[in-house]
Amino acid sequence: MSCTRQIRVFPSPAELALSLSQLLHHESRGRSHFTLGLSGGSLVQLLSRELPKTVGLNTEGWKVVMCDERLVPFTDPESTYGEYQRQLVPLGILSESQFITVDPSLSVEDAAADYTKKLREIFPGDELPTFDLLILGVGPDGHTASLFPGHPLLQVTDQIVASITDSPKPPPQRVTLTLPVINSAKTVVFVATGEGKAAVLRRILQEEESDPLPAARVCPMRGKLLWFLDEPAARDLTCPVEKHSVL
Repeated sequence: MSCTRQIRVFPSPAELALSLSQLLHHESRGRSHFTLGLSGGSLVQLLSRELPKTVGLNTEGWKVVMCDERLVPFTDPESTYGEYQRQLVPLGILSESQFITVDPSLSVEDAAADYTKKLREIFPGDELPTFDLLILGVGPDGHTASLFPGHPLLQVTDQIVASITDSPKPPPQRVTLTLPVINSAKTVVFVATGEGKAAVLRRILQEEESDPLPAARVCPMRGKLLWFLDEPAARDLTCPVEKHSVL
């Protein structure tokens, strides 16, 4: 899959986080309505650290969706929304009412159907929800959201949200945006830090494979694709990258 992309490399996660917050400010500035998809993991800490410092940031019109979610209670440390609820919401940047959440009290199939309905409500009339910005992570195996290598969900084209009951990474039950939705976004940003991601990033960004890893299948149809990496994550790349230092 050929896709225009920008690879930005930062000396540290702190500088990456600052630039990411500035990007969110730039993309949402002057907008009365802004739709954002977030992932979990280290992104929660990165945003919680820098968003409160972003001068002029106005999140009043934001609606925030989880790109994927584990089907566990919000109080569980594995809950992506639960982590934002605990770490970001108390800072006053976003309110709980701005988050569109998966209902963990439902079966995984019903949770996916309920989440689909919620997305349809914030994207009325759109065959495919078109997010203003999605922020994705990437696992050491090349998965993104809850789309795993070799899994049948990679072939789903008739759903905007899908359930998974056999996630290779625990917990097994999850709800995820599908590839067509991810690839309809206006901007997609991958965030990866640490040397543990170096080998898989080389595969994703430099090697053409007959069966591409899930993250390598992300290619916005009419939008832009950005990769935000720190230096340890980018150490094995020989393709052109943009070096950034913002502190």
